[in-house]
Parts: sequence; structure tokens; C-alpha cells
Amino acid sequence: MWQKNKPYILIFPALVTIVGLFAGGFFEGFLQSIGLTSFMGVSRFSLYAYKKLLNTSEFWDAFLLTLRIALIATGISAAIGMLVVFCLFWMQSEKKGSKALLWQRFFQIPMLFPYLIAAYLIFLMCVQSGWISRIFFHLGLIKKMEDFPILVHDSFGWGIIIAYVWKTAPFMVLMLYPALMKVKFSWIELGYVFGANRLKFFVEVVFPLLAPVWKMTSFIVFSYTFLAFEIPFLLGVTYPKVLSVYAYQIYMNGDLIDRPMAMAVNVLIILCIAVLGGICYILDSKREKERGKWNG
Repeated sequence: MWQKNKPYILIFPALVTIVGLFAGGFFEGFLQSIGLTSFMGVSRFSLYAYKKLLNTSEFWDAFLLTLRIALIATGISAAIGMLVVFCLFWMQSEKKGSKALLWQRFFQIPMLFPYLIAAYLIFLMCVQSGWISRIFFHLGLIKKMEDFPILVHDSFGWGIIIAYVWKTAPFMVLMLYPALMKVKFSWIELGYVFGANRLKFFVEVVFPLLAPVWKMTSFIVFSYTFLAFEIPFLLGVTYPKVLSVYAYQIYMNGDLIDRPMAMAVNVLIILCIAVLGGICYILDSKREKERGKWNG
């Protein structure tokens, strides 16, 4: 009994601390957003903050920018992660497991850098007077450095997307690689016997094994990029801003009476992620049930 429950008992203190801090902070923020915790000495229920936000173009512009950045960054990271895993599979199928492991470690190097450092490096590389534009200028690819496209502090958010992809694509590889290790070399040889090449074997055998982890990791990456603050704050523009930066600026630069709006933004962000997670869970559960009925 002890050995069975030992892992849960060991993580229980950390789990209680994390859940308590998150749930306590969310509950306090929710109370402030509906006016039940007031800085002005008056406490009464009110949905004024939510009504004002939903009728403000700044909020919807921030929401669309945040959604666009999260979707594009997640899609690119997911594609790169799967492509890298396919390359690692190709190396393993040729019995080059040591090289595959070495490359897998190489792809994890960006994870060593904090997000603040990653944002600073992307700024140094991708700004119009940065490293890449200077290289292009000296190679004669551009006539002047101002011809280099604006990738940092642009309204579309390309600099933010590049920074997130650079950080989250290795995370994709990290999560997918253990699932890839479950594939036995004998399976590949058996596939050769039945006339399946490496690509066909990967699509029909390996990819179904990776798909659940791929979907879960993609949701984690999307949730993080949708909620994150540091990189958009450093690489974003004054307008439009992502939701996290929008909430921060309302909280820091607005009056005390506007702070419930900042809390309302944070509550809406978390609710968006919770609703999306619930939809993904329901769809995945239905798919598993249909698959079980089909197999039965």
C-alpha cells in the first residue's frame, strides 16, 4: 500500500502549495473583478469591469493578437517538433542511435536559456540593425540595413512568434522523443518485410504513437504562449498589446478604480484556456469511445 501511494504522498506538499497559491490568487482576482474586494473602501457586486472590457476595442484587438500569436507559434513549433522527431527516427532506423541522441541534446540547447534571455537574443538577431541584417548587408543581399524586414516591435508580432518557436520547438522534441524510444528496431525490420519504407512506417505506425503526446504538448505550448508576459512585453509594440501586457498596463498605469478591469482580463484569459481544454478533452474522449466501439 505504501509503495503504491508513495509517489502521490511525496508530491502532495508541492501539489497543495501550487494549487493553493494558484487557486487563492485566481479567487482573489475574481473577487476583485466583480467588485467584492475594493481598494476604495466600498465593496459591492458589479460586472462593470467585464461590460467595459467587452465593449472596448482595445480588449478585442489584444485578444485577436494574443490568439494569432499563440496559434501561429504553436503550429510552427508542432510542425518543427514532428519534423525533428522524424529525422531522429530516420537516424535510429539506420542504426545511428548515438547520433540521434546527440542531435536530440543539441535541439534542447534553447531550453537552457530563460525566456528573458531568449527575448533579448531574438532582439539582437532580428532587429533591423541586428546580427542577421548585418550579415545580409555584408553578403550583398540587401543594399542597406533598413531594407531588412521589421521583425521586432512589429504590429503582427513576428518577433514574439520567432522567440516562442525558438523556445517551444525544443520542448516539443523533448516530450516526443521518449515516445519515439518505445519503437523497437524489430518493428522497422518487420515493416520492411511487408514492403513499408521508412516514411510509410513512420506515418502508419510511429505517428499514431506520437499523436497523443503531440496533441497534449501542443495544448501546453498554446496555453503558455496565450498566457505568457515576458516576451510580448519586451518585443511587442505599444498597440496592439497581448492580453497579459494589456492587463499589466491597466493595473500599473491606471487608476485604482480600473484595477478590477485588470483582474477581469486575467480571469477571462484563464477561462479561455479552461474552456479550450474542456473542449479538447471532450472531443478526445468521444474519439477514444468511438475507437473503442470500432475495435470492439
